[in-house]
Amino acid sequence: MATDETTGAPDLLVTAFELIAEHGWSGLSLIAVARRAGVSPAEVYRELPGRAAVLRALSRRIDEAMLAFDELEVAGLPPRDRVFELLMRRLEALVPFRPGLRRLARGARCDPCLALATACRLDRSLAWLQDAGDLRRFGLRARVARRAIGAAYLQTIRVWLRDETPDLAQTMAELDKQLRRVQGVAGLRPPPAGRPSGQESPQPV
Repeated sequence: MATDETTGAPDLLVTAFELIAEHGWSGLSLIAVARRAGVSPAEVYRELPGRAAVLRALSRRIDEAMLAFDELEVAGLPPRDRVFELLMRRLEALVPFRPGLRRLARGARCDPCLALATACRLDRSLAWLQDAGDLRRFGLRARVARRAIGAAYLQTIRVWLRDETPDLAQTMAELDKQLRRVQGVAGLRPPPAGRPSGQESPQPV
């Protein structure tokens, strides 16, 4: 039984993904989550009132892991390096869920609603990434940049899903390659001298 390391209580989210790995998204039963975790259905309902809540809870947990960084760790880093560090925090936090995510990835090919729900949550996560990475956050260029970073991240996920190296070396190499590929359109090049990263360029009047 999966447990929360800080409280010792059953980790219902990890348990749900264990069942997804075994039975797929369509076979996920929240009553089965309760049985495996050894808790009442009411306790599962409070945390995961529906299957969509499982995806929301995962997104929130991974976003929190990405954002729980020490400012000193990324201070002074070039934009691409800051984004690399933040995305690797996400990928490392996702490791306990990888078997279930492998099964979800296969299922999403045949389930447009599942793919769309995942894409919407990723866009919100990438907006937080831009803010935490001191990147442009508003306007058309920011939206285009999010799409570019998102494409790099999703391409990296494909490698991460099969990366069994202890330090995620293959994943790190792929993420570095993908971020270099999109750095121009994603706004990841260092800002011009004299202008802080993330500051908007003056607009003509």
